[in-house]
Amino acid sequence: MAEELWDEIQNLALGRNDPELFIPHEAYAEVADRNRLSLIARPLNPRAQNLFSVISSLPRVWGLTANVHGRVLDGTFVQFLFQSELDLISVQRREPWLFNNWFIVNQRWEIFPDVDFLTTIDLWVQIRGIPLPYVCVETVNEIAQDLGQIVHIDFHEASTIQIAYIRVRIRFGITDSLRFFQRIRFDSGETAIIRFQYERLRRICSRCLRFTHHRTHCPYMVPVQEPRQEVRNQAFERRDRMVFQDELHRSEMNSQSQMTDNSFPAPITPPPRVATPPLNLEELVAARPHLFTPRVTTPQNVLTPVHQGAFQRQHDSTGSNPTPPITNEVTSRFSRLVEVGESSQGPEARDGVKRTNKEVGLQEIDQRKQKQKGNEHIFGGILKPPKKR
Repeated sequence: MAEELWDEIQNLALGRNDPELFIPHEAYAEVADRNRLSLIARPLNPRAQNLFSVISSLPRVWGLTANVHGRVLDGTFVQFLFQSELDLISVQRREPWLFNNWFIVNQRWEIFPDVDFLTTIDLWVQIRGIPLPYVCVETVNEIAQDLGQIVHIDFHEASTIQIAYIRVRIRFGITDSLRFFQRIRFDSGETAIIRFQYERLRRICSRCLRFTHHRTHCPYMVPVQEPRQEVRNQAFERRDRMVFQDELHRSEMNSQSQMTDNSFPAPITPPPRVATPPLNLEELVAARPHLFTPRVTTPQNVLTPVHQGAFQRQHDSTGSNPTPPITNEVTSRFSRLVEVGESSQGPEARDGVKRTNKEVGLQEIDQRKQKQKGNEHIFGGILKPPKKR
């Protein structure tokens, strides 16, 4: 059905076979006279150069706002109508012109334009780096003709005052790729690298080095073939799988619940502990005279040899109570050291231990009082009267 409809549309009679309409020369004779003083301009990058902005901006740049009229011909060309031949020639001499940093090609209007109409642009090129022994018109001509058609060489042996670079006006095609360096070899065997600098050049395509488009719209770039839908789906699945594995690995590394015994190194084994040696009762009894001294001088104490340090402590002390017997004191102290701690016993056991210690203490106090009374009766002393009840 679609093919039949397409055939019918192609065979429609749209007026192509109708008789021709004749227009005499008198009808357009004045048009040729008006267009004689006009320039046809072609913006090289229509994406960045709006045609209506071009016809309103360029006359201001030329300084001929009141003497030039611009109009848009189609989507590619614009026309500028001048009032005098002198203004038109002055604009042509100052070519090339720029708008929005991109070139605009200008050419005088022709009744029957050639095939290459508005397909070339003339640029001034500075040729730099020619060795001094080889600077001449012939050398410049050999180098410049490799770039394009030579329009004019601005170099004279007698009048040129500088030869750091040689200016050459070259005609380029609007689709030509620019060159900026060239390696050359002379007949003498010497080589040199020549550098080309284009005057008034602002923007070009950084991929193909042409001044008709930006790199984002470069038609000379080889398009990348898009992969098939199945291959893209597999690539997406592989990427999702890798992302999931990466997140899982990170969660395992950051979560302590995932750690095992092998996650941390084994601790260092502490050194073995040495058992505490048992208490020697005989050594403690032998060392008792050097540690404790009686506070009251008695015949037994006088007869007993006393250590010098103990004797000094005896004079320093001012207590009046006699010291309990050595054996009882050592035994009581030893029993306190070896008995089980109160914290490991229950409440009832602790109460029993307290009562036992209290009874032992009362017995020792009674023994000390009785011994003191016996000493006072034997050696004399002041007897205290009994307390009144």
